[in-house]
Amino acid sequence: MDRIGLTTQGSITGYLIKGITHQQKVFRPGDWTERLMGVITLFVGEKRPGFHVASTRLAMPVVEAGVRCLFVSSELDEICPGAFEFVMRFAEDNALPVDACCAPLFFVR
Repeated sequence: MDRIGLTTQGSITGYLIKGITHQQKVFRPGDWTERLMGVITLFVGEKRPGFHVASTRLAMPVVEAGVRCLFVSSELDEICPGAFEFVMRFAEDNALPVDACCAPLFFVR
């Protein structure tokens, strides 16, 4: 794996934080993924061109099996360890499952 977390299979490694607690309750508020992405953006100082809201390629809201989730790139830990620690602590404090995973490159651009 190279410096930015890309694999030779054309995907990027990261973590999927699921918006359903370990007790199987939907996490609220409903826009938690956008809010958390906004906090990450403040940490890393990045804004994606063409997006009307603050966003970063290092975190992307997604829906998996009807559950709101946040994909967080492994690269965040290298670029801004404080932001990565904050996000992982957020997930732990709110009993949100975190799964290591890969996302296709087109998904995170």
